[in-house]
Amino acid sequence: MNRMTAAVVAAAAGLMLVGCAPSVDENGAAQATQPGLTIAEAKRVAQGVEDAIVAKLPETMVSSVKREAKGVLIRCDANRGYQWTGQTVVTLTESTSPETVVDEVLTAYEDDDEFRPRDITDSVGPGVQLLGPYSSGYIVDRRAENAVNVASFSPCFVLPEGSSPSIEY
Repeated sequence: MNRMTAAVVAAAAGLMLVGCAPSVDENGAAQATQPGLTIAEAKRVAQGVEDAIVAKLPETMVSSVKREAKGVLIRCDANRGYQWTGQTVVTLTESTSPETVVDEVLTAYEDDDEFRPRDITDSVGPGVQLLGPYSSGYIVDRRAENAVNVASFSPCFVLPEGSSPSIEY
């Protein structure tokens, strides 16, 4: 199992423990998947939120940013519902700690209408989870003393027939 897959599996486990409520349509009916979302669009959405999270960090905190080009799909419901999962690694400047980054993200999203922040700091280290529509989620946590992961889980979508959930996208 490569490092990317291990990180995705660990972060997915965290999302499953919390559970996200499905979004509702205009009639108030629960919807587990985002209608019409394709694999490519789900990837674009998730990477866009990764970028937005990093953009909320002051430049003085960030030494470098490296986004993984590909991600994998994980199941998010029993009816061919999947999420595209990806990751960005942010290397921090000498004066910045992962704890400081987590605090910055919690503060940046505390009044956000789309994403609900949740402090998931535990004995392993600092972390914040952003819960979004259609079971989407984003986790910022310690990767090393000088780096954080920004893991993304796109909105849940229906995988089209003929598409494989077993390859990287």
